[in-house]
Amino acid sequence: MIKRLLTCALALSVTTAASAETQVVQPAVTYESAEPVPLSFSYRKGLRFGYNYVNKGAEQNPATPLDEPRLSSPHMFAMGFEMQQTMSGGDWLDILFIQNVTISGLEQSLIIPSANALVGFEINKKLQAGVGINAAPVDPADADNFVHLVAAVGWTQPAGSLSVPLHLVFIPDVNEYWRCAVTTGVNW
Repeated sequence: MIKRLLTCALALSVTTAASAETQVVQPAVTYESAEPVPLSFSYRKGLRFGYNYVNKGAEQNPATPLDEPRLSSPHMFAMGFEMQQTMSGGDWLDILFIQNVTISGLEQSLIIPSANALVGFEINKKLQAGVGINAAPVDPADADNFVHLVAAVGWTQPAGSLSVPLHLVFIPDVNEYWRCAVTTGVNW
């Protein structure tokens, strides 16, 4: 019980709200320029929805053979909220910080929350890649592994004042209960 509470506290501590609504655009600096570009941040946030798959998610757990499997299917719908902060590099490469909270399993009458915090990079304001930490209060293996690595790659397509992201996510697990997801949504 203590481990679950600590996992929830960790997940809440790594998620932060974006505080600015304006996007600052800095002029590009050429290599001949002697002046460095001052660092600036831009912020995006938005809703997410998509598909999750949990390997061995609907199989009987060998550690608890008398219990029913938690999931009736390893395929789940996911929905959540994501915040992104981008530190402008002044040209084609930016540093990216991502936090999101997702709930899965609603189609199976379950609430399976998870939180992610990633750091990575963004190329030309569209291609994104990052790695970080995933925390969830439920471990399908019942081995008290509530924290995992998360790796993601994505594409964000501008759409006027909004943008549409498409992300692929992979979360490995030492007990072969790895997860993968495909999500999309809208940013503002």
